[in-house]
Amino acid sequence: MKIPFEFGHTCMNNFVVLDFRGKGSPSMETLSDLGKKFCMTTLADNLLVLQVSEIADARLRIMGGDGREADFCGNGVTYFSAKIGQERGIDEVRIESASGVKTAKKYHERWKIEIGKAILLKDVAAKIPSSALKGESIFGLIRAGEPHLVVTTPESYNEFHLSREKFEDYCRPLRDITDIEGGVSITMVFKAKNNMICIRTFERGANRQTLSCGTGSVSAAAALYGPSSLENIFEVFSPGGSHKVIFDENKWYLMAHPQRIGSGYLEESTIKVPLDSLLAYGA
Repeated sequence: MKIPFEFGHTCMNNFVVLDFRGKGSPSMETLSDLGKKFCMTTLADNLLVLQVSEIADARLRIMGGDGREADFCGNGVTYFSAKIGQERGIDEVRIESASGVKTAKKYHERWKIEIGKAILLKDVAAKIPSSALKGESIFGLIRAGEPHLVVTTPESYNEFHLSREKFEDYCRPLRDITDIEGGVSITMVFKAKNNMICIRTFERGANRQTLSCGTGSVSAAAALYGPSSLENIFEVFSPGGSHKVIFDENKWYLMAHPQRIGSGYLEESTIKVPLDSLLAYGA
């Protein structure tokens, strides 16, 4: 059986999409195995699985390198919405995910994604020992689709372009610092001025830094400013690009520009994809 395959990114957060529409419903064991295999390389930070939905335009399932199904992925839903919108020639889509049905709208080249509420997990954050953060403080533990521990920058890490290895070494022990199933992602704030924020994120499912993270951008804005801020539009910068984060009518939204790189198909566990697409992306 041939499974249509494509790969692309939103702000350099890389995805592989497998289209199972009309191909039956894969088991969780199969999806878990595929997630682990695809996310072993930088080709994919997450595996996005496309299925038919009875309540929305399409169903999105998000698998990480840890073999777990994620509740949500802001960049992934952005990419997914653009794909469905282009297929159907529409500028507004509804996407079913593990966290419910979300609406997405197209504005020029960007898609605006409904994230919903950003919930401050005060009780869980209060249990985190300060010694675990090497004396640094927490802006907040926020669940904006996915749980993010938003932290200040350690004094020795005050440069935004610190090495990836050093950043991951700091974040990795914090992933499982709470009792939240699957751990938490770590979003480190390097600079915040007015409505502009610079961050880097260590994603729990990938168990590594990703070049951007949509829910991390929303979590940073929510933790630093919250709904009481006079500002309601924020620009959040990551190494892979920038997101526009919007707070409107008690909901958070994310805007970004997704990009498709190439396509092919998966057959008997072997990826068949045009080499020129991979070479062009690598260049």
